[in-house]
Amino acid sequence: MIIHTNYIVISPFLCFQFAHADNNEIKIGTIAINFSLPDLNGKTHSLKQYKGSVILLNFWATWCPPCRAEIPILSKIYKNYKKSGFKIIAVSLDNDINKVKAFLNENPVEFTVLFDKKGEAGYKYSIYAIPTSFLIDKELIIREIYIGMIDEKKFVSDLKKWLK
Repeated sequence: MIIHTNYIVISPFLCFQFAHADNNEIKIGTIAINFSLPDLNGKTHSLKQYKGSVILLNFWATWCPPCRAEIPILSKIYKNYKKSGFKIIAVSLDNDINKVKAFLNENPVEFTVLFDKKGEAGYKYSIYAIPTSFLIDKELIIREIYIGMIDEKKFVSDLKKWLK
């Protein structure tokens, strides 16, 4: 089992909030935990509704420099692979939706952005550092875990395996 680690930001808030998570055993080969969160327009999305697509589940925040730097990389990958059944679900852990909207007005994305103000999905996934991402296959099985910024070349290689 390989867990990819790159640049990360560990927030005292996140450490406190998620340090006492239920040890959900989020690991490669396990079924992704379902959650329901609103997008920036208030429409609720659940992870299970994306079954049948290969998913990158990304946890991020606007105050996290590596997260901000990763957004253009994710946008590029999404544009290149969305027609192949690839989806990105970016879960913002910010506490102010207006900051998320302002950031995305300056840095528009085509993929789904959800708002996790209460940290519910972050808690379920035991997020202790951001960005953290999970590559999830068409059957909602976690296939890769990336802690820190995604290495584009490595991620695309992993993605191609699961899009087949």
